[in-house]
Amino acid sequence: MSKFLSVFIQKTSGSLQAKHTIFTMSKRSAFHRTPKFKPEVKTLSNRSKQSVLMFSRKEKVEVLPEPIKSESDKKNYKTIRLENGLTALLISDPSRPAVNDESSSSEEESSGSDETTEPESDGGGSVHSAASDHHGSTRRSEFDEEKLAACALSVGVGSFSDPPDIQGLAHFVEHMVFMGSEKYPKENEFDAFIKKKGGSDNAFTGSEETTFYFEIQEKYLPQAMDMFSQFFVSPLMMKEAMQREREAIESEFSLAFPSDSNRKDQLLSSLFPEGHPMRTFTWGNLRSLRDNINDDEKLYQAAHEFRRRHYSAHRMTVAVQARMELSALEQYVVNTFGRIPNNKLPSDDFTPYAFQLDKITPEFKSMYFIKPVSDVTEVHLTWCMRSLISEYESKPHQYISYLLGHEGKGSLLSYLRKKVWALDIYTGTSENGYDYTTMHSLFPIQIVLTQDGLDNIEEVLEAIFSYISMLKQLGPSERIYEEIKTIEETSFRFEEETQPSDYVESLVENMRFYPPEHYITGDRLYYKYDPKGISELLDCMRPELVNIMVLSNKHSDPVEYDAKEQWFGTEYRRQEIPENWLQRWMKVEPYPDFHLPEKNIYITTNFDLIPPAQEYLDEADRLGIDLSNSTVKDIHKKVAGSTHETKVLKRGDLIATVNNFRLDQPNLIRKNRHMELWYKPDFKFRFPTALLYFYFITPLSLKSPRESCLLDLWTDVLHQGLKEEVYPASMADLSHSLYLVDKGLTLKVSGYNQNLHLLVELISRELGAAATSTVPVALFDAVREARARSYHNALIKPHKLAKDVRMNILLEPYISPRDKAMEIQNITLDDLQDFSKRLLKKMYLQVLVQGNLPWYEAIKISENVWNNIKWDGLSEAEIPKLLVHQLPLGERKIRILNLNPQSANSIVTNYYQAELATPKDTATLEVLMMMMEEPVFNILRTKEQLGYSVFSRMRYTFGVLGFSVTVNTQVDKFSVSHVDTRVEAFLKKFARDMRRLSEKTLQTTKTSLVQLKHTTDYELKEEVERNWREIVSREYQFQRLFMEAEAIEKTKLSDIRSWVDNHFSTGNRTQFRKLSIQIMGHKTNESTTTINDNEPKDYALTYLDANDPIGDTTENNTDFIKDIQSFKKDLPILAVPEIELAQC
Repeated sequence: MSKFLSVFIQKTSGSLQAKHTIFTMSKRSAFHRTPKFKPEVKTLSNRSKQSVLMFSRKEKVEVLPEPIKSESDKKNYKTIRLENGLTALLISDPSRPAVNDESSSSEEESSGSDETTEPESDGGGSVHSAASDHHGSTRRSEFDEEKLAACALSVGVGSFSDPPDIQGLAHFVEHMVFMGSEKYPKENEFDAFIKKKGGSDNAFTGSEETTFYFEIQEKYLPQAMDMFSQFFVSPLMMKEAMQREREAIESEFSLAFPSDSNRKDQLLSSLFPEGHPMRTFTWGNLRSLRDNINDDEKLYQAAHEFRRRHYSAHRMTVAVQARMELSALEQYVVNTFGRIPNNKLPSDDFTPYAFQLDKITPEFKSMYFIKPVSDVTEVHLTWCMRSLISEYESKPHQYISYLLGHEGKGSLLSYLRKKVWALDIYTGTSENGYDYTTMHSLFPIQIVLTQDGLDNIEEVLEAIFSYISMLKQLGPSERIYEEIKTIEETSFRFEEETQPSDYVESLVENMRFYPPEHYITGDRLYYKYDPKGISELLDCMRPELVNIMVLSNKHSDPVEYDAKEQWFGTEYRRQEIPENWLQRWMKVEPYPDFHLPEKNIYITTNFDLIPPAQEYLDEADRLGIDLSNSTVKDIHKKVAGSTHETKVLKRGDLIATVNNFRLDQPNLIRKNRHMELWYKPDFKFRFPTALLYFYFITPLSLKSPRESCLLDLWTDVLHQGLKEEVYPASMADLSHSLYLVDKGLTLKVSGYNQNLHLLVELISRELGAAATSTVPVALFDAVREARARSYHNALIKPHKLAKDVRMNILLEPYISPRDKAMEIQNITLDDLQDFSKRLLKKMYLQVLVQGNLPWYEAIKISENVWNNIKWDGLSEAEIPKLLVHQLPLGERKIRILNLNPQSANSIVTNYYQAELATPKDTATLEVLMMMMEEPVFNILRTKEQLGYSVFSRMRYTFGVLGFSVTVNTQVDKFSVSHVDTRVEAFLKKFARDMRRLSEKTLQTTKTSLVQLKHTTDYELKEEVERNWREIVSREYQFQRLFMEAEAIEKTKLSDIRSWVDNHFSTGNRTQFRKLSIQIMGHKTNESTTTINDNEPKDYALTYLDANDPIGDTTENNTDFIKDIQSFKKDLPILAVPEIELAQC
C-alpha cells in the first residue's frame, strides 16, 4: 500500500492525508487524550484578577487570499498577516446563531481570569464570578450542542537547527516554553486552565517546525489564547523547571527507545554527510542535554538564545477555529499574537545541504543488516531525491507511490505474495517529517517479508527493480493520474468535518508550505499532470543510489553485527551491495506478471441522497420535528417525551415490523436465531455515504487458547486471500476492516453507498468459500510465522503485558496472548482446515447499518451475507459471555518481570474496582475522574517526574465500574514499589481535597462534563461507533449520553464524599478493592542477550515479590499474587443484568 494510504497514516474523513510520526517528537499527551474536560479542584491564589485582554489593539492587518474549500465545508475563512509578520488563518464555524461579541467578551474575560487557579492549593473552595455562572447557563440555553474551539501555532524551526553540541535542544525548548510566562508565571497554570475548561493541549517538535495547539470550550477561547500567546511573548523558561523537563525528555526517549522504526531512522540519518542537519539526534536525552554538556548554565543560556533567535513572529503561523464571527476572531488574534516580537532574523539557511546527486555518501548507498528489538522481518529501500514541497500541485512522488504500493492484480505485492516472499508493502513519503524537507525528499519502500522472502532477498530486490523498470519503460500514464485525481477530488468534495484541534493542527503546518489559497487543498488535491517530473523521480530510483536495510533475527546464516549506532545503540552490519546484484538490477526487464492497474470499477458516479422512508417522515411530523435542522438533543427530547409506536415498513414483498419505533436511535428491523439487524438513516450529515458493521459471534472464540489461535490464523489467511480483490475498492474510498474481538469476527465496511453492497458481497463470498478453500502450505507457514511475531511483539510491550495480566485476573473466560503464543507452533494446516469447517457452521450475526441506504437495502445486504455463508443460529445459551470476577477487599499486587529482556521500561497500573454500573455511580465516578486528570499529571509527572506517560482513567469492564492510575517509568529511575507508593500518596491527597470540595467547584465540574456529553458529533462515524458499542455489548442503551448527563446534573457533594470514603484506602474501605499491576523492566547491567529466534520462546510469567529483586521490606508479601489461576479460582462473579430482544 502506498504510505499515504497505509496503516501508519491517519486517513481523516475520507482524505488521503499523511501524518508522519517518524522523527517527530512524541506529542506530550498522546498517550492519554481522553477523557477530556477535567477541571482543577483548587482555590484561587490571592493575586489580583487581571482582565484577559487589557484593551483592543488597533493595527492594520494585511488580508491574504481566502483558501479554497470543499463544497461541503460550511465554515468561513479569512487569512491575515499581522504587523509583526505573523500569518493567521481565521475559521468561523457558522453552525450556531451569532452572539453579541462585545457583550460576551467581557464576561468571558472576567470569568476566565476568575477561574485561573493555584494548582497546589490544599483549600477546598473555588471562586467563580456571578458572570461566569450566569454566562454558562445562558450559553447552554441558547445552544444545545457543544463544540470545542481550537487554536494552533507553528514555529518555523525544528530539530534541524539543533546546535551540534546540544542535540535535542529544539525539543527541549518546546517543553520549556510551556513552563509559565511573565504574565502567567505559574508552571502548570495554562494546562490546569485548559483541562478545567473542557479541553486539552499538546505540542511536538518536527524537523523544521515546532507546533503547539489546544482545544477548549468556546466561551473560554479568549482567555486561553491570551495565556497561550504569552508563551511566545515572554516565556519564563526558569532554571528550576529545566531539570524536570530534561528528565521528562529522557523518559520520552526511553519509551521511544525500543521502537525499531525510530532506531532504523536514526541510523539512516547518520548516513548523511558530516555536518548535515539530517544527522541530528532529534529526540534528546540526558546524555545529549546533560552529560555531553556538563554545564547547566550553558544549556540554560542556549535554550534562551535558541528561543530568541528562532521564536519570532514572522516565522510563525496561527490557525484558530470557533463558532464566532471572523471579526471577533481577528480581534482576538491581534490582541494576543500581535504582541509576539519580530526579531527580523532569517531562518537557518539549509540551501548548502540541498539535494545533489554527487553528495549522496557511499555509506548511504550501502546495504545494512540491523538487529531489531521486536520480532520483525522486513526490508527497507530508500532513495534520496530533490525536495518535492514546491511540486505539490502535481505530486509526482504520490503517483509513483500509488503504483509501487498497489496490491491488486499485476502489482509488485501480488507477485511477491504468489511467491510467498512477502505479505505487505508500504511505499512513499508521508509528506510530514524528515522524509519531506526543504532540502530533500526520501522515497522509502518497506516490505514485510516471509522467511522464504528473507532467504531469497536478492530475488525480492530484483522484483522491485523489475517493477520500476516497467514504470520507466511504459512512462507516466495520464489515465492513472486522472484516476488518482478523481478519487481525491471526490473525497474532498464530500469531506466530513474533523475535530477542531486536529484540523487547526494540520492547517497550521500546511500554512508553512503552501500559498494561502491552497492552505486546505495543497496536501490533498492534484492540479496538474507532470509526466516530466514523474520520469525524473523514476530516474533517481536506480540500484546504485539505493539504501537497503534488512531487519530480522531469523537469518539462515547468522549475521555478525560489528557496529553500533551511538544514540539508540542499534547493532548493525554494513556491507557494499554486491556488484553482480547491481548489474542484474540495472539490466532487469519487466516481469510478464507485471502490468498497470486496470480501470477501477468501484469508483463512485452516483452521489444522490436517499430520503428517509415515509414512516420516518410521518413520525417526525407527528412529533413536530424538522429532521433537516433539528439537533440531536432536540430530537431526543421530543422522542423521549412521547409514546413509542409500532411501525410496519413495506417495500414490495419485504416487510419489517419495528416495535418501539424511534427517530433518535437505530431501530431493530430483523431478529431471529441467525442475526439481529439495526438500522438508522442519517438525518444530520446528509452525505452519499454509509457504514455497515457486522459482528460474527462464534462459541469457538473463547473455548480455548487453541481455538482462539486458530481463529486468528483463519482470519489472517482470509486477509491474504482478499487483498488482491478488495484493494481497488479501498483505492476508491470504500474501506473495510476485518478483525477479531472477544466473541468473534468484526467486519466494518464504509464509504460511498453506491457500490458498498459489492464490497460486502465480495467479502462475504470469501467468508463462505473459506470452508472449502485450499490453503497453500507455504502461505500457511508464512501466516503462522507472522501471527507468532504479532503475539511476541505485543507481549514485549509493558503496557500490553500489563493489560493482559489485568484482564486475565478479572475476566472469565479469558484467552491470553501468552497462551496463544505458546500454542501457535503446534497448529498444522490440517488443524486450520478442520477448524474452518466447524467455525462457519454455527454463528450469530449482529448488524448495524447507518447512512445513505434505505432500510430494505440493509435487509437485502444482511440476508445476502447469510445466503453466502449459511450458518445455523445460536440459542441465547450458546452465545459466549464474558464474566467479571470481583476482587477481594483490600489490596493485592502482582509484580511481573518485563518479557523484553532488553527493556528498562516499567509500568505500574493501580486498578480500583467498584461495583456494577448504575447511572448514579457512573456519574459520580465520571465527576471524580474529571477532577483527577490534571492533578495526577501535574503531581506525578511534572513535579515528581515519575515518568513521561502518566494518566488516570475510568474503567468500564463489561458492566463493572472502576478506575486506574498508570505510570510508565524506568527500572533504573524508580522502583515499581516506589511508584505504587507515590500513586497512593497522590490519591490520599486527592481524597482529602474531595472531602473539602466546594459546591461551586462541583457545579463547574458537572457543567463541563455535561457539556462534554452534549458535544456534537463531527462525522457520522462517531454516532455509529457509539451505537455499535451498545449493540456488541448487548446493553442497547442508545441514549446513554443523555442518561449520563441527567445523572451527572443530579450528583451531590454527599455522593462524591461517600464514594471516596467507600472506595479509597483513606476512608472506611468498605468497598476498597485494589489491584496493582506492576511490570518491572530489566536493569541495564543485566544480560541483554536475545533468545535464539529459531528456538521456541517461553512466555511464562516471572512473578516477583517484596524481596526479589527489589528488597523492599516495607511491603507485605502476603499481598502479592504468585499465580493468577490460583488467585482467581475462588473469586466470586459479578452478575451483570442481561437484555433479551424479541424476534421480529
